Amino acid sequence: MKNLSWVFNGVLALAVVVLFVLYFSGDKDEAGKHSSNASELAVDQPAGEFNIAYVLIDSLLANYTLAQELTEELLKKKANLENELASKGQKLEKKIAEFQNQVQKRLITSWDAQAKEKQLTEEQQVFLNLQNDMQNRLMRDEQEMNQLVYETVIDYIDRYNEDNGFNMIISQTSGGVLLYAETYMNITKQVLEELNAEHLAAK
Repeated sequence: MKNLSWVFNGVLALAVVVLFVLYFSGDKDEAGKHSSNASELAVDQPAGEFNIAYVLIDSLLANYTLAQELTEELLKKKANLENELASKGQKLEKKIAEFQNQVQKRLITSWDAQAKEKQLTEEQQVFLNLQNDMQNRLMRDEQEMNQLVYETVIDYIDRYNEDNGFNMIISQTSGGVLLYAETYMNITKQVLEELNAEHLAAK
């Protein structure tokens, strides 16, 4: 009976040793897995310094040849439309003044006056519709111009960054959120020179 107890205790001790070995070898495997996962995550993270650059967008647009040319075209179109509108407006004002003069001097019958007033009211409405149409046309042209310039700049920035490898390129405006940055981060001059060179070559 006593021998049986020793054998039983020996088996229990052996089982404890086996469990101990399995437990810690399992921890090593898990640790290896965690270490491997950490290494995989580290590969995805950018190594070294986080590179940032910025472009003074106000200065860029003021000196970008494409933006200047498009703005000049838009201003000419605006001036032409305003002249056309002013000419039509003056003619309408002259008609209204003549009508009022005829009414005051009783040079027109009441029947003709009513018909003439209705006609002038319709012409005035046509004029207002034309004015709104011209304003909307100019707004659309301005939006299209801004979109073209924006897409051209963004396209170049993407190509520029393929060679320079910045993590972030910020658009900074006068009075914007950027309060301080090192001088080397300002890439406005390089971007502007290349944009103008590409535009000149395209022409």
